[in-house]
Amino acid sequence: MSETSSRSKAPSELLAEQIAHELVDKALVLANDAKTMQRSLAAGKLKAEDWRLLIEKAIDKGDANDKGGNTITSD
Repeated sequence: MSETSSRSKAPSELLAEQIAHELVDKALVLANDAKTMQRSLAAGKLKAEDWRLLIEKAIDKGDANDKGGNTITSD
């Protein structure tokens, strides 16, 4: 049995779950925001502004945790 429910998940829910997992792994979305994002994504309700906010929050958190002040530069 699944941890979340005993029903089968719709393809959109499975895809949203995979996307959320990858975005959290890549530190593009905070784990705290992933569950809400996942539901909205599966329902097709995420707008450009929503994506931007999710990513900006993750970037801000990453900047706050960056003690060395290292930045990524391109050559």
